[in-house]
Amino acid sequence: MTSESASPDDAEQLRAQIEQTREHIGQTAEQLVAKADVKARAQAKVTDLTQRAKGTTSQLRQQGVTKGLDGARKYRIPVMIIAAGLLVTAAAVLVRARSRH
Repeated sequence: MTSESASPDDAEQLRAQIEQTREHIGQTAEQLVAKADVKARAQAKVTDLTQRAKGTTSQLRQQGVTKGLDGARKYRIPVMIIAAGLLVTAAAVLVRARSRH
């Protein structure tokens, strides 16, 4: 088949196929360049890991606050009793020290 015997429709189809092939090759080349760009891929990985670490830190912090409040509520009365005992002891020591002078 020579160019003289090809119909105009066949020539248009060939041009369309060539254009599609060029676009496909261009996209493939862009994908290969992106894969070869180690610095950009590493930066993207660092960004992803940073975001995950921030999320985990926030979650752990919230869990710690919740557990801390639960612990404070659990031991509130015993701590108040001990604090009251310490205040009474301190007051007794002060009264006794002043009465000796």
